[in-house]
Amino acid sequence: MGIIIEVKYAHDRNLDVACKAALEQIEHTGYEDGREDEGVKSILKYGIACYKKRCKVMLAET
Repeated sequence: MGIIIEVKYAHDRNLDVACKAALEQIEHTGYEDGREDEGVKSILKYGIACYKKRCKVMLAET
């Protein structure tokens, strides 16, 4: 199993948008490319957004 984490700061206080942007970045940059060749069968992708002391986490799984 693999885990990819991307963290964003929500400058506009919108934690949902920042979490989705983090997950989109994981998809578009190809962080998971080549992991299957290394034997990784499933990958958990976490998009984390922070604003001051607030935090939100979204999970996508492949």
